[in-house]
Amino acid sequence: MPQGWVERIPLSETIRVSVVIPHFYESREDNFRGLLEELRGQSFQEMELIVVHGVSPQGKAINQGVREAKGEVLVIIDDDSRIGHPRVIENLVRVLRDDASIGMAGASVVIPEGANWFQRTASKQFPRFNMPVVQKVTESDLPGHPCAAFPKEVLIKVGMERENILRGLDPDLRARIRQAGYRVVLAPETWIHHPLPETFSKFVRTFLRNGYGSAYLQLRYPEINCVTDEDLESDDFVEKRPFLFRMLRYPVRLVQSIVTFRWFRFLGYVVYALGYFMGLVRFTLSRQNEL
Repeated sequence: MPQGWVERIPLSETIRVSVVIPHFYESREDNFRGLLEELRGQSFQEMELIVVHGVSPQGKAINQGVREAKGEVLVIIDDDSRIGHPRVIENLVRVLRDDASIGMAGASVVIPEGANWFQRTASKQFPRFNMPVVQKVTESDLPGHPCAAFPKEVLIKVGMERENILRGLDPDLRARIRQAGYRVVLAPETWIHHPLPETFSKFVRTFLRNGYGSAYLQLRYPEINCVTDEDLESDDFVEKRPFLFRMLRYPVRLVQSIVTFRWFRFLGYVVYALGYFMGLVRFTLSRQNEL
């Protein structure tokens, strides 16, 4: 298949929703095919699936899909996510339809039944990979790109996705949507599966990559580097914190993970810090070479 192309899969003659799926990693092909089948089995069918093949970074891929979208509602789903039940799209669309103040409606992420011991144990230590399924529309900082819906006009109004960052799309987009006067919520009775990697080695690589990308964001675009909130409800969440605050928070989180015996979380923090340090060195040197 050619790289850097958009595949449109209409499920109905009437298109109200466009589901944008960035698909870059070939290793996710099996999960991706399963995701497509689950979307074809959704109760809501007035939609098109827009698959963006071979485009990176993620923000650039999403924007390319959005520009091709015909629906008035956009749903962004990662290609390593799986749909929790047949009414997920229907529920997300209903939340946006019923309240014009909502600019982003996300699905809870729960551990899939088929997860192995490592995934189950590790996911329970990271709230973003093991969320409660809410029973009412809930103001939250947990919605993200694994599965979230937006009025198309809102996403365009806030400038769509950042195409120049390696990490931090979720907190940055949530911040811009709130700054534009809209709410960010979890939809009731709506969940997907987006587990942590299935092996220890992949877990380490993921956190190294995340730390590396965070260093790039801090060095190149510190003004858009937002913190994230792991509490379920966050109607008074402060998105921007000084860099010193973030540095001082790190050892506190390390100690908390130790005293609560959350060893995978502790390991994740340590590996993330290593990736961050590697990124600082790499991007500092590259910046000096540019001067």
